[in-house]
Amino acid sequence: MGIGLSGMVSGLDTDTLIKQLMSAERTRVTKVENKITKNEWLTEKWKDLNTKIYSLYTGSLSKMKTQGNYLTKKTSSSNENVLKATAGASAPIGTHYITVESVASAQYVTGGKFSSDEKLTSKSKLVDAGVAVGTKISIACGDKSEELIVDEDTTFTNLSEVCKNAGLTMNFDETRQCLFISSRQSGTENKFSITTSTENTVSADTRKSIYELVGYSSMDDSGKKAVNTLLSTLEASSSAEISAVLAKAEGSEELTAEEAKIRDAYRILMDKAAEYAEKTAAADAEKDAKKFVDDDIIAKLTAAVENDTPDTDIYGNEFTAEQITSFKEKAQASAKKMHETDTFREIYKDVEELKDVSYADIVKLQEKKTAADASPDAEQLTEEEEKLLAAFEAKEAEFTAAYDDVYKKAVQACAEEEVKNYNTSDAAVAKIEEKKAENLAAAGDVAQAAKAAMLDPIEKYADTNRFDASDNALAAIGLGNVDGSAISAGAGTAGMTVFEASDAKVTVNGAEITSSSNSISINGLTLDVISAAPGETISINVSQDIDSVYNMVKNFVKDYNELLGELNSAYYAESARGYDPLTDEQKDAMSDKEVERWEGKIKDSLLRRDNTLGSLLSAMRSSLNESVQVDGKDYSLSSFGICTTKYTEKGKLHIYGDQDDPDGMMYEDKLRKAIEEDPDKVMEVLQSISKKLYDTMSDKMKATEISSALTFYNDKQLTKELTGYKKQLSTEESRLTELEDRYYKQFASMETALSKLSSQSSSLASMLGQG
Repeated sequence: MGIGLSGMVSGLDTDTLIKQLMSAERTRVTKVENKITKNEWLTEKWKDLNTKIYSLYTGSLSKMKTQGNYLTKKTSSSNENVLKATAGASAPIGTHYITVESVASAQYVTGGKFSSDEKLTSKSKLVDAGVAVGTKISIACGDKSEELIVDEDTTFTNLSEVCKNAGLTMNFDETRQCLFISSRQSGTENKFSITTSTENTVSADTRKSIYELVGYSSMDDSGKKAVNTLLSTLEASSSAEISAVLAKAEGSEELTAEEAKIRDAYRILMDKAAEYAEKTAAADAEKDAKKFVDDDIIAKLTAAVENDTPDTDIYGNEFTAEQITSFKEKAQASAKKMHETDTFREIYKDVEELKDVSYADIVKLQEKKTAADASPDAEQLTEEEEKLLAAFEAKEAEFTAAYDDVYKKAVQACAEEEVKNYNTSDAAVAKIEEKKAENLAAAGDVAQAAKAAMLDPIEKYADTNRFDASDNALAAIGLGNVDGSAISAGAGTAGMTVFEASDAKVTVNGAEITSSSNSISINGLTLDVISAAPGETISINVSQDIDSVYNMVKNFVKDYNELLGELNSAYYAESARGYDPLTDEQKDAMSDKEVERWEGKIKDSLLRRDNTLGSLLSAMRSSLNESVQVDGKDYSLSSFGICTTKYTEKGKLHIYGDQDDPDGMMYEDKLRKAIEEDPDKVMEVLQSISKKLYDTMSDKMKATEISSALTFYNDKQLTKELTGYKKQLSTEESRLTELEDRYYKQFASMETALSKLSSQSSSLASMLGQG
């Protein structure tokens, strides 16, 4: 936008004139802005309608075309405290007689109180609770089985995870300090067992040797689990079997799946030992190499300071005179601090008089004594202070002499701190690598040595019967072995109680049924067993659910009418001719309600006589007006009393006999009567008509070049138009800016010309003697 001053020569209000000129030009911009606003309003309106149309399509209309929704049945039980039932589409209508002998139950274990006096949590380790390392816990439930071998890091959380993997749930009661374990599924097929065994000494020792060789302690949980899995494979064989398998593998003979597992377990453990040995050797070699270079640097730094030899080269880095001076100052400051605190206290620790005195206190006393000696008028030392000084002076020579050693320590400490500035140079790094290589070479073939060291423990481990059965390995955490049978508290089970699993048993119309679940499906019925009632016969009555079918149709009619009403309102809206979106200036001149009414008028008319909306309305009404032939006879919605009543409603439906509909309540209830007398015919007719409407709507929301899938309007076209309008607006805005700048330049030129003319006129008048 140009900047100008109002005409100082012409006397014209330039800014006002340009604004008036631009106001006329801005009309074209306003028209484009109105198009953008209407496009955005139209898109918003269509999105809202699209959501509602799609909701009908996937909701009540989808239900109307689905056969199963017409076949619903209802049930009643003579004793719902014992048995409830629901009927599927295939359940036979009539009365069924059922006896409930027992209910299904899961197995429950309530553990006794922990023996530990320490307050334990789910994150506590089992060993801290009193369970021995090497205890094997075997859990079996149904076709699942899991094992946990307790080590130093095994927690109650680990035990809970193993229970979960086996199909059980374990809860840790921190208040009562006990465990609750149960199967997640009921029934005898889901009963579980918990057995324990303990590791013997030979197995434990060889296992620890293998652990050390593979670096077990540095592994994460998954790594440890993998090692234990490999050991389990070797545990199940003998050293002779392992040798035989390795010989077959060496001779390229074909191995069985079990033999391949043994070979792989052996090789992987050997590789892990070699890998860990190489890794450890490399770490040690690097550590020793770094120490070698660090020691060398410290020696050179110390020598440079002690001998005062500046510009010493330390692995390519110069140790300058300035650095030596700074180093010495730092060492001296450190030595002074160490000497006056640690050394003073060490030398005078046995002097009773100085037990609570610091070196700073002594210095103050010395200063006081010097001042007293210099002037009789100065404050004199007390007898007690004299004793303190005397005690200090008795060992002062020893204290003073100790400074040299303290200073050497300070120099060493400063050198150890300074070393990092030199051991990162290229020369130092190169030396470290060189020494590391030398150390590795000196170490020899550590991988081969590790594999050789692994041979004996693997052989012993394979030949040792690792675990011995135990009944009380978990007594410390209130558990004994569990075989699924009921156990009362006590009886050598550490206070544990076991509630036995059971199956549900019912007799249905004379046939005995056993189930692990209390939800039993039979002949289209789902029986929900609540409690046992041996000897009592429960009658379950199954009948056609007329209300469900009727209400489904009623809900569809309600949803359809609500949607149709909204679509009709949009299509038959009053014209908004002469109404355009308001500019900011126009809004400022109106109240909020006036703006809302003005814009509401435009928004309501956006889809007036819209071709896309009109086509959808026509297609929906036509689909529901079509007839269906069943057994050679034509049927339509009106055959069952689903009709239109008023032309002015433009297609809304009413169900005759519906007491909630004022326009239908006075007529005969044809729909309910038809459902009662011939439900199959009602289903076939309504399903067919609903499917026609469903297919029509499916076709209307297919993807095209101008609309997206699942969309009933031309969303792509609207987006494309909006992009075009925005480009047009940008062009118009640029044009206005250029035009405004031109107007300012033209008026500025006019002012300049008038100024020159005025000047020339004044000069001419002066020459003519008229000035």
